[in-house]
Amino acid sequence: MTCRGVLVTNNPFLKSVSSACEFVDGTSLDVLKRTRDLIHMGWVLLTHPLYGNLRPHQHPYRSVLLEGPHDVPSTDQLSLEYIENAVAIFTSPTSRMMSPEDAPPAVREDFAFIDAELMKESLSRYGLALK
Repeated sequence: MTCRGVLVTNNPFLKSVSSACEFVDGTSLDVLKRTRDLIHMGWVLLTHPLYGNLRPHQHPYRSVLLEGPHDVPSTDQLSLEYIENAVAIFTSPTSRMMSPEDAPPAVREDFAFIDAELMKESLSRYGLALK
């Protein structure tokens, strides 16, 4: 199955792997906020923004796959609910945000690899893997 999709990510490993990548130079929260912007423009989530149950303090990279926008852009309420819940978790007072710079380079590579592996099946399923 091929879709008109986009991968929003701050993972440098995925920057060159996906055929449709919007790279966000920032934190996981920046990725979620950009994803929320796209949802308001009519895009729909294909992957959950909290995939792998990795919380902000556990992982510096975040990738989200979306489809759209549709001919008549409207905000998908379920996608909006999921992304708003994810943003709330990442901005909660008890949340400690891990940014890529918080980890040594070798550890950063491990985190990037984990994020890429978690997205690999979805990218393949929707025909967005390997440029």
